[in-house]
Amino acid sequence: MRGFIVLISSLCAVQASAMSLPPVPTEPIYFEPPVVHAEAEVRALSCYDLDMAINQLHPYRYSYKPPYYEDGSNKLATALVVFDSVPLVEGWLGLGYLGYSALVGEKEDRRQLHVDQQIASLQRVKAEKHCYE
Repeated sequence: MRGFIVLISSLCAVQASAMSLPPVPTEPIYFEPPVVHAEAEVRALSCYDLDMAINQLHPYRYSYKPPYYEDGSNKLATALVVFDSVPLVEGWLGLGYLGYSALVGEKEDRRQLHVDQQIASLQRVKAEKHCYE
């Protein structure tokens, strides 16, 4: 019995010494948007041209993709996941569409963020030029 206990404790000691912590990732976990800086040709624009450039970017700030719970395709995909009984598919089609929908939403969010940053850059140039003061 004593030999069995020694064997178990030595196996646990070997297993405990072999475990090591995973390396800490140096890359950021979440998406960090790049800061948009104004270029020389943007700084050369007049106040009126800056206003026109901002006005042309405003329609791109909005998303025309319906929210998750208002999108009929997401409702259909969820129903496919729950009720699908086709042997080969078995809900994978619905899960695939839900993943695709999430990717499209992420792409849309990044597009909107980029446009917002461009508008902020143009507004900073307007502020530096003291337009309409």
